[in-house]
Amino acid sequence: KVGYPADFSAAVTAASSTVGPIIPPSVPMIIVGALSGISVGKMFLAGAVPGIMMGVAMMVACYLIALRRNFPRQEWQGFRELLKSFFSAFWAIAMTGLIIGGLLSGLATPTETAVVASVYAFVVGTFIYRELPLRQVPKILIDSAVSSAAILVLVGFANVFGWILVSERIPQAIASAVLQVTDNKFLVILLINVLLLFVGMFMETIAALIILFVPLLSLATSVGVEPLHFATFAVLNLMLGLTTPPVGVCLFVCANIAKLPLMPVVRAIAPFLLANIIVLLLVSYVPAFSTWLPSVLLD
Repeated sequence: KVGYPADFSAAVTAASSTVGPIIPPSVPMIIVGALSGISVGKMFLAGAVPGIMMGVAMMVACYLIALRRNFPRQEWQGFRELLKSFFSAFWAIAMTGLIIGGLLSGLATPTETAVVASVYAFVVGTFIYRELPLRQVPKILIDSAVSSAAILVLVGFANVFGWILVSERIPQAIASAVLQVTDNKFLVILLINVLLLFVGMFMETIAALIILFVPLLSLATSVGVEPLHFATFAVLNLMLGLTTPPVGVCLFVCANIAKLPLMPVVRAIAPFLLANIIVLLLVSYVPAFSTWLPSVLLD
């Protein structure tokens, strides 16, 4: 509506959606905690700084693209508009505090917190923001089911692929093979990242975590990588798979919404993917980005 190309808009939407599962609350972080025994609270806090870094990196990429392609500019609306926007979003932002507070305080399990958050979102959307009329709830449920079905098909095929990997003990073979080649910490981290980026191109995030996380965690800890540090960059890495073909779910969804073929969106998202890979390397090789906040608040 304001003059931005459809492919750019779809790319920005798809790329920015990868930040959500990094900044708490995060379903992949909960799954990692269940798989490894790492505190879910620590996992949530470990993702906060990398999530902010991803946001800043993509903002810089967006700004540079806008300058290069001479996109339309809007006037600065002033701090009054900024405060107005903040207060209008307060109830939505508060849900994050509700979820994190419930988990860190021990008042609720992750499942109970999810139920409370769902009820809270329904009440806020219906009675405070008034953007969710009750008469539209059945249609919304049907639309959500249709959209979810397309994604679940991808998840189903990914799980079949995962079953083949597990039955052939491929993750364990990979870990053993890597240690036979090198036990250099920095090189092992690089190899793990390359492997996860490749797997993320073909496999759904949750399935990849379930299959690969524990064997790769053993490999990483054997060369001196902290479990919390490894878990953070592993989740961040697999989130990038949501924006990479051929099974990038976010790419398909955003291209479908924008009514565009897949390839224009793939080309448009490349700069944002590059920015996120730079963040991934920083988080992978500077443990403080993921371990500092949990150590300050929880240790």
